[in-house]
Amino acid sequence: MTYSFLIHPDTYAKIDAYRSKLITNGVGNAGVFLQEQLKGVNVASLNNEAFLEHLVGTKPPQKFAEMSVYGTGEDWNHAELSILGDLGVAVPVQIYDDGKHANPQVHETPLSGTLLFTPGALLRNDTGHEPVDWAEATVNDQINVPAYQALYERRLLPLLIYANKQAHHQGKKALVTLPGLGCGQFSGIFQGSMCAYLKEALIALLHKHSAVLPDIAAVYYDPYSECQNERYQFNKLVFLVRPLQQGNQDKPQLCPPTAYAEAGDNFNDCVLFSIVAWDHVSWPGNDFYAGHRCTDDGVKAAATNSMTVLTGIEGQYDPFNNTYDPPSEYLNWAEVVHKNNLRLKVQNNLLVLPV
Repeated sequence: MTYSFLIHPDTYAKIDAYRSKLITNGVGNAGVFLQEQLKGVNVASLNNEAFLEHLVGTKPPQKFAEMSVYGTGEDWNHAELSILGDLGVAVPVQIYDDGKHANPQVHETPLSGTLLFTPGALLRNDTGHEPVDWAEATVNDQINVPAYQALYERRLLPLLIYANKQAHHQGKKALVTLPGLGCGQFSGIFQGSMCAYLKEALIALLHKHSAVLPDIAAVYYDPYSECQNERYQFNKLVFLVRPLQQGNQDKPQLCPPTAYAEAGDNFNDCVLFSIVAWDHVSWPGNDFYAGHRCTDDGVKAAATNSMTVLTGIEGQYDPFNNTYDPPSEYLNWAEVVHKNNLRLKVQNNLLVLPV
């Protein structure tokens, strides 16, 4: 199995518009990193997929968008970061433990499932510049609720449609878990209050689109310590709000689907899809390229063989350290990427959803 990039049609239009702008105005208007990628390249000869692959090629394995990105063109500009923030990546994986950040339960037999990487809204910038999603998601220094919900619809709907299609293809139903996406380090001055906004964004999305998601049995939202235990129904789709720290400690996000069933639920025929809080400017798995099992991104990479799917290099899960490790000749997965000059593949590997 291999990975796939997933984007919304609105994001595809953004890519097309930005490529056209650079053709008209010159590559000198791109951020420094993309200028480097496009050296000697005739942008007019690139289709949108090939252009996007060059933009994705600016991403190092590990980098933290909230801490070390200017967004002024010195690295990337806002147009580029906005596109990168809208990207999703579906990675079919073997899952070795339950995804708890520390002392996870190792699965006796690895589960088959899929990680769905996408960034949350980036509302923090430690370099003193405006965060890339600030203008879209806020107004007068407050969350702009309709715009915030539209941002999450654009980023999450392609992932949910993908999960629905894949489950249908397997003759099963999908159970989708997700964390407080963009509600932690990315949320900046709003930290501690964002999970409720995300809950409402999910409710709006599912209310609007559940009819085209008939093969998703449940969406299990874990806002960790924010929100309350709640349950909603959208057609046949169940939406569970279950904060880990409110009686749900035995249900982290990489459990067998049956573990999430409550009275009246039957998730026996479900396959697991877990949405991962990714970063605008890293590879999927971010922290774990340096060997760190921390953040949602790093934990879910450490708990699965996603690194093998992304790099093509076989690793092995260490049940004592709860990490999926590269071959012994490499220090970590970042070294795997650098020593083998690996790139993420977008051409002929991009799905625009909904069609």
